[in-house]
Amino acid sequence: MKGKLSRVLPLGLALICLAAALLAIGCGSSSSRYRFVQASTGVPSSGQVDLELDGKNVQTAIGFGQSASYHSSTSGSHKFALFATGTTTNPYVSSSVSIKGDTTLIAENPFASISLAAYTDDNTAPTTGNVKLRIIQAAPTVAASGQGVDIYVVPTGQGIAGSNPQIAGLVYPNASNYLSLSAQSYDVTVTVRGTQNIITNLTGTYPLTAGQIRTLVILDLPTGGGPYSLLELNDLN
Repeated sequence: MKGKLSRVLPLGLALICLAAALLAIGCGSSSSRYRFVQASTGVPSSGQVDLELDGKNVQTAIGFGQSASYHSSTSGSHKFALFATGTTTNPYVSSSVSIKGDTTLIAENPFASISLAAYTDDNTAPTTGNVKLRIIQAAPTVAASGQGVDIYVVPTGQGIAGSNPQIAGLVYPNASNYLSLSAQSYDVTVTVRGTQNIITNLTGTYPLTAGQIRTLVILDLPTGGGPYSLLELNDLN
């Protein structure tokens, strides 16, 4: 009996170690998602780019400010690269980005200093009867350097007079926290920081139903400067 136990115990330990290793591998390769927005200004060919992930082309002819959908990937560090559409050499930018859960990847800055920035998305379902809304400031010329903008999110038709901004002093390039709001239609208005002077074109109406999550991205023109725009991304529902 003693001899049998001496043979069984090492085998049992080996199986336990193997199971632990497989579990670690499985956890390390858990599923995540990413989406890409081309917001870098002054990019040749009207701003169009191709996107590579770990040396594999995953999306082509991505236009400036084009609405983005999620793509599946494994969690962890990945090499992303942007190329002139139809080419696979001399990338505009190549960068390692860590992905966990859902991530919004944005090409930012004027073309001469183009970079990739990753924003972590929170797609946890809103509480019952509510929605979530986030703003990403990806327009380098929308406000003086470091000044930031104020953002009002009010029920449609209410106007911003006499109210305070829900998001104050959002500086380029950054994302706001998620606002938790009751489900209804909202007017989103972007103003010069500390004032209620509306920045041209940076206002819009967004009907939001319970359970939805949305991200609005503030954009320059493809060539830089205004008039500016708000890109709506569908995060959940």
